[in-house]
Amino acid sequence: MSERLVSVALPVALDRGFTYAVPASWPSAPEPGARVLVPFANRGLVGVVRAAPPERLNGARIKLLEEVLDPPGAPSLTPELARLCEWVADYYVAPVGEVYRLALPGLLTGHDVRRVMLSEAGAQALTAAREVVLQPVDDAGLPTAAEQRVLAALASAPGGELAVERLIDLRPRIPGVLRLIGDLAAKELCTISWDEAGGEGARVEAHYRRTDYLRGAATAEETLREHIGRSKQRRALLDLLEGAGSWVPAGELRGPFPGYKKLLEPLIAAGLVGVEERLRALDPFAAETIEPSLPQAPTADQAAALATLRGDLAAGKFAASLLHGVTGSGKTEVYLQLIADARARGGGAIVLVPEIALTPQLSDRFRARFGETVAVLHSGLTPRQRLDAWQQIRMGARPIVIGARSAVFAPVPDLKVIVVDEEHDGSFKQEEGVRYSARDVALVRARDASAVALLGSATPALETYESARSGKLRWLRMTTRPTTRPLPDVELVSLAMHRPDPETLLTGRLRTALVETVAAGEQAIVFLNRRGFATTLLCDRCGALHHCPDCSAPAMTYHLGRNRLMCHWCGYIEAPPERCVECGEGELLHGNAGTERIELALAKDVPGARVLRLDRDTSRGKGLLETLAQFRRREADILVGTQMLSKGHDFPGVTLVGILQGDHGLGLPDIRASERTFQLLTQVAGRAGRGDRPGRVLIQAYGIKNPAIAFAAEHDFEAFAAWELDKRRELHNPPFGHLALVRISGPDQVAVQRRAEELAVVIRAAAEEVRRKHAEEPGSAEAPPPLQLLGPKASLIERVNRRVRWQMLIRASSRPPLRWLLRQLRPRLGEAGSGEFKTMANVDVDPQSLI
Repeated sequence: MSERLVSVALPVALDRGFTYAVPASWPSAPEPGARVLVPFANRGLVGVVRAAPPERLNGARIKLLEEVLDPPGAPSLTPELARLCEWVADYYVAPVGEVYRLALPGLLTGHDVRRVMLSEAGAQALTAAREVVLQPVDDAGLPTAAEQRVLAALASAPGGELAVERLIDLRPRIPGVLRLIGDLAAKELCTISWDEAGGEGARVEAHYRRTDYLRGAATAEETLREHIGRSKQRRALLDLLEGAGSWVPAGELRGPFPGYKKLLEPLIAAGLVGVEERLRALDPFAAETIEPSLPQAPTADQAAALATLRGDLAAGKFAASLLHGVTGSGKTEVYLQLIADARARGGGAIVLVPEIALTPQLSDRFRARFGETVAVLHSGLTPRQRLDAWQQIRMGARPIVIGARSAVFAPVPDLKVIVVDEEHDGSFKQEEGVRYSARDVALVRARDASAVALLGSATPALETYESARSGKLRWLRMTTRPTTRPLPDVELVSLAMHRPDPETLLTGRLRTALVETVAAGEQAIVFLNRRGFATTLLCDRCGALHHCPDCSAPAMTYHLGRNRLMCHWCGYIEAPPERCVECGEGELLHGNAGTERIELALAKDVPGARVLRLDRDTSRGKGLLETLAQFRRREADILVGTQMLSKGHDFPGVTLVGILQGDHGLGLPDIRASERTFQLLTQVAGRAGRGDRPGRVLIQAYGIKNPAIAFAAEHDFEAFAAWELDKRRELHNPPFGHLALVRISGPDQVAVQRRAEELAVVIRAAAEEVRRKHAEEPGSAEAPPPLQLLGPKASLIERVNRRVRWQMLIRASSRPPLRWLLRQLRPRLGEAGSGEFKTMANVDVDPQSLI
């Protein structure tokens, strides 16, 4: 064994790098960023070599690397991206291997997903070799004995094909099997392909559909349980296929159901789901034909912003700016012209958007301007398509990348511009796994690449706004729209005085406005941030609510179209009972209305109205594109939807926006409740009056005097920010302090509480040590304490998916003591205990939600 050791990041939940030795026969150690195949827990895993020094393991046996999967001099991750991954792992207290996995396409990480197929020449060589008794090698070029064993394994497999991982299992009998596969492929005795069917130009893909088998039968629910068990993912997948009403391509399932193939196996075997090969679109979210566009003459505001940004670009140094423009002020045109300048200098760009809901419209505008140099990364791509896009980006063939938060890791050569559009949006923060903020990671990447970072929003996050106001970010303001139309007029309608209709939730004032708008041939948007038909089912005799059996959330939501009850916390789905499950006698009444119910009620209540709905239930796959395209083509008069309507859509025909319950989110016990409410109302209201007709907005709410609502009605962000920042400053909350949320979960309530209290002891001791050091500094008496611990206590929704949750909040007056404390805490995180007493502890740095 060589003494050359390397640290490898592996895609496992263990928070550490793993030390491996470089075989003595290798001329040199693989370079940092290169992918390597290593033995790990009796299987082969693909990891990435780190630049960090390896950990010396006293007395422990160090395993050898098995294969380098990247060619010399061309590691999968550049040094810049490898450094970014290390920063993310350190800052967000995340397992380093999980972070590296974020930066690579799925087909390049984790397990070796290649497949090996026996060629005709290989079959002939195997036959010839078998005819030569005790002949391990032949001058005529017969395969060696080890190569014969590989060929024999392939020959005995169905279709002469095996996954590389299956061949790796043969390592005890065939040492160096990966090297042998490469040698056989070089001799054309076998071929190696990706596990994902279809390479470049392939157009066939599996499509799935819910069959009619057992549907409507009296015992259908019991039969479903027999095949599905308690798998919520499997039930949700079957429910999606039933609601689709047509064949669903595999590409639309990969986003919400990464393990869809295994989920579907018993459903297909039971005849509940049909499968067939059908034509696959190369990119389901790309328009077929796009008319080229030319740069628009900038307004005075746009020209001033562009002059500053072009100066930053010419300087070739890191510069970060906030582009603070009212809704409809033309921020996208600024992005386009800035990136055109970057391209003229030979550089690339990344544009981050909040969600896939915004991707099609924005990507079409970029494709119209930049043609085939644009790559779009979204969840609708197959793994092979994502790999193809990644490779084209890496080679420089597509130097402009548009995508959601993971696109921040795109391997763009000579990166010169990073744009974060709608930077305030909470979806830029990942809430599971590696809990990183793409907005903040974008700033770090731009700094390391000496690139220009541009954060755009009409309602910036208060942390971003305060950074701009204090000079940490340059503050570029755009206060007017390019059209002659001003911002829409906003009218507040008090629900305490104007009682809404229980079915439509419309007050008389808003209903009249909708009728007038439709009669005038104009379009309207109706916003309600609750999907489904009814948020509760209530017994008319005993008053009991129908609860999710696995959560302590208030109630389940009823979806009429699929006749299902769904828990929006854990995904549990069941058929609605005929009678109350508590008393067994009462009928179940529908509670508060959701968008599905509003859609049906408006179609009846507003004469001649054509109504569409946009929410999570209608926006899967091509449903999103079809709904947006229909409304943009004026094939509908009213669009009902949830917060997806606030994602920057541009509908020139909309002259009226109605917000049904404007104060819906204000009652949440979260420090950002007011900020999110203001942002949501302002963004939704900004959809009105973008064409050649003036717009108006009606906001229905009980708390119309709440500053979040009152300032939104006046389009006055700075007045709202001043009011909200005063509260934040008093409590030392962001941006005047820093937060980390420690979460503990597990199936047993006592074990979870005990571990939470044990961690709290550690945190308090560390905080006290910091406080003592801080007290010795001059002027410390008036300063806030460096660290405070709030909790531990049960989460607001204490039980989710049969797991009890506790949490505690660490508040710090500055970043350094918080970083120090988290490093002390890091070894105590992760899993602890066993069986039903196993608990998991993790940290969310800079949390966006405390619920």
